[in-house]
Amino acid sequence: MQNISFDLQRGSALGIIGLNGSGKTTMLRMLAGQLMPDTGEIVVNGSSAAMIDLQAGFQSSASGHENIFLRAAALGFSREETVARLEEIISFSELGDAINAPLSTYSAGMRMRLAFAVMTIVSPDLLLIDEVLAVGDFRFRQKCLAKVREMRDRSAFVFVSHSMGDVSRFCDHVIVMHKGQVYFEGAPQEAIEIYETLEAGTPAVEDHQKVAKAMGPQFHNEEAITDVSHMWCDPDGNPASGMPFGSPFHLRVKFKSLISMRNLIIGVPVWALNTHYTTGLSTQINSDEFNVQKGEVVDLKLEVEGGYINPGVLKSMLSINDGPEFLFREPNPDLVIQAAQHPTWGAVTVPHKWSRVGDGPPPRLRRPQLVRKGG
Repeated sequence: MQNISFDLQRGSALGIIGLNGSGKTTMLRMLAGQLMPDTGEIVVNGSSAAMIDLQAGFQSSASGHENIFLRAAALGFSREETVARLEEIISFSELGDAINAPLSTYSAGMRMRLAFAVMTIVSPDLLLIDEVLAVGDFRFRQKCLAKVREMRDRSAFVFVSHSMGDVSRFCDHVIVMHKGQVYFEGAPQEAIEIYETLEAGTPAVEDHQKVAKAMGPQFHNEEAITDVSHMWCDPDGNPASGMPFGSPFHLRVKFKSLISMRNLIIGVPVWALNTHYTTGLSTQINSDEFNVQKGEVVDLKLEVEGGYINPGVLKSMLSINDGPEFLFREPNPDLVIQAAQHPTWGAVTVPHKWSRVGDGPPPRLRRPQLVRKGG
């Protein structure tokens, strides 16, 4: 860890994001006092608590009830203070009668519920959070998020996460870590865009293997076509490895045909890094028919409107066919669609717009009138 400096005030939330091994958790452990820096200093004015390893101090042979006291003691609470909050902790955990069962019988989700419930009694000036907001099922996670939001006004937060949605919604300021240093520091959306660019440049080996398997075989009939070149480019024709979400992008394809083609079909199937088949871009849709003569050099350009394919790495193949016959099928260079200015979900964004039904403003609710009967 080198050349890192920041200040954080009460009521503010600092996000720390980065690739695995970039130093996020190391920084959090130094802030928590679990590791001491070789140089420099860390100054915390007030109390602090770390949600780094929520289950630290738990004993598998002890019951959930007994582990509440063990964990609370590790957090600095006396037995009397824990007894006073015991029912609140058990109620928050929603473990019911299981609270008296040995911890060894708990599922991973039940352990996390108990651990987070104990943390609800903490009211520190500085709270350090490492990937713990994914605790439990959807409903319990919302309960935990509501509790953290309640603590927001009275605490400063340092928040490490791989969930860019949580980072963008929760943090005021974000640091992007890379190889133990601050790679970028700024507004959440801009930081997420930088992080996604880093992430796109170093996908895991197994991701490459899974996507390669999903994309299928490669093929080149060198007796039919030769001198094949294909690259992504911007609207001006400049080679591009990444494009902003809303910007159009092009694929330039050029080759020499050694045969006459009666029905040239070019297709570009597209996958995401998670191996999901995203879409296909083909000359069979909204394009002219292309007849090719023997010896002809074919130079084509695919135009794709921006704002449809969501941010991430696009893995794609170039397929050149004469009718049903494959002549060429090889991967295109990767293209990174960079972060959008608004939230995105899934693989694509379908153009849509919400509007209020009717021309005028919404009707005002009228106060019920009291009707008196008789005199």
